[in-house]
Amino acid sequence: MTTDASPAKPMFEHFVPEAEPPIGTVASFHYSFLSGGGSSTGYLMRGPSGWSARPNPQRHDLSTWEGLTDLEARNADIQQRRPGSTAVFTTLDVRIHAAPPEDRVGVKARLVKLQHTVYSAAERVGIQTEGASHIDLVTAITNLAEVKS
Repeated sequence: MTTDASPAKPMFEHFVPEAEPPIGTVASFHYSFLSGGGSSTGYLMRGPSGWSARPNPQRHDLSTWEGLTDLEARNADIQQRRPGSTAVFTTLDVRIHAAPPEDRVGVKARLVKLQHTVYSAAERVGIQTEGASHIDLVTAITNLAEVKS
């Protein structure tokens, strides 16, 4: 006789991004204890060397992503520092408060292509392009098209 095994529930629940957010991200880390209590880091910003609450952190002020998100390691650290402690982290909720702007390489490439197309079209219909802005050329092409139609 076979029975359906119930899906294994993870020991710790995580509400964290799949990957560490980019440099410049501001986040807070909210922990819950088995006892129902909780704790929070407050606002931390990711810099090139790690996460810190200070704009110019010293080495001892920095935290790593793994150190902030690995609940098993945090619980082991508590037991190592205070053997027999009943403090056990069970959940983590990472809240992103601010993120750096995304580098939109594809958008930049399309804009360059569009600008090239506008300049080429203007030159083909005899519009002077030297020193003209992209917007001026689009306006001139539009006006020329309206006159011819």
